[in-house]
Amino acid sequence: MTPDALLREGDLELIDALQINPRATWAEIGDVLGVDAVTVARRWKRLERDGLAWSTVALGRRRLDSMAVAFLELTCEAGAAVGVAERLARLPYIFTVQHVAGSYDLFAIAVAPDLSGLSGYVLHELPGLEGVRRARTHVATRSFDLSMGWRLRVLNPAQVALLRPDVPVAGGPRDMDDQDRALFVALSVDGRRGYRDLAAELGTTARTVQRRLNRLIATGDISFRCDLARSLAGWHASAVLWLSMPDDRLEATAAELLRWRETRTCAAVAGPYNLLLTVGLHTLSDLHGVVSRLRKQFPYASIVDRQVVMRQVKLYGRVLDPAGRWTSRVPLDPWALQASPP
Repeated sequence: MTPDALLREGDLELIDALQINPRATWAEIGDVLGVDAVTVARRWKRLERDGLAWSTVALGRRRLDSMAVAFLELTCEAGAAVGVAERLARLPYIFTVQHVAGSYDLFAIAVAPDLSGLSGYVLHELPGLEGVRRARTHVATRSFDLSMGWRLRVLNPAQVALLRPDVPVAGGPRDMDDQDRALFVALSVDGRRGYRDLAAELGTTARTVQRRLNRLIATGDISFRCDLARSLAGWHASAVLWLSMPDDRLEATAAELLRWRETRTCAAVAGPYNLLLTVGLHTLSDLHGVVSRLRKQFPYASIVDRQVVMRQVKLYGRVLDPAGRWTSRVPLDPWALQASPP
């Protein structure tokens, strides 16, 4: 495949199927796509091997609501942005790193188990990072979506309905223990890892892993996602938008924005900018259309700042090349930023 070649239709259908149900069996996907399971598995292996697509674990709705999430704006010393981005990308609690054009140089998303752990990082560690001249932090008060719900939307509604996963029956909610967290980290390497493989790494049984995983899915502690080199699917650009609106409009506005095909991340934040929106674009000129729609559909909202993404460096545990292909894994561990003991 040449560097600028778009993915084939069959590849896009497979990726979309895995975005709907990232842990579906190859037989289940093959039945929906009209392809045998062996062919589906071989096709996925090629996509993953070439860095074109990948699957990983994600924080579920319940767990995300309990974590501390921060959106970081970093201004770097002249010539230092590339090095800073590379160092940030190696950190397990930094989920996203982007070079942006606008009022600052880098945009990043940090996740911690609580506000105390997050504060320790942004107040003490981040300002001392070599090459960082200024850091500004926006703390999420509600993460509506961190790019988990975005998908290609190439399959028809009937195919989507067949692929929707059955949600396991939830037991009583409880906090994630060390074994749950270790399972999350292991799955961040590959969201489709089998129970036996996981059990061997975690020193337990396949049945125990399956039971634990089903419980974590059912309680909304973990979810899964499938992503791809987006430019090879025709999404060649993206942007970060900061909006300001009355607080009583946030929930309804976010609910509507999550229906937009372009929406990747949407979160309420503390401060004068109280809604963050990141959007995917087929071309950079499409940003004007998105902005016009925002102003028309939400006249009570003001767009107070915007940045164009120059390059995505890290996306949910994967380090990317300039074309958006993944080149290396950085296992995610949002619990790594524990608060220091008093």
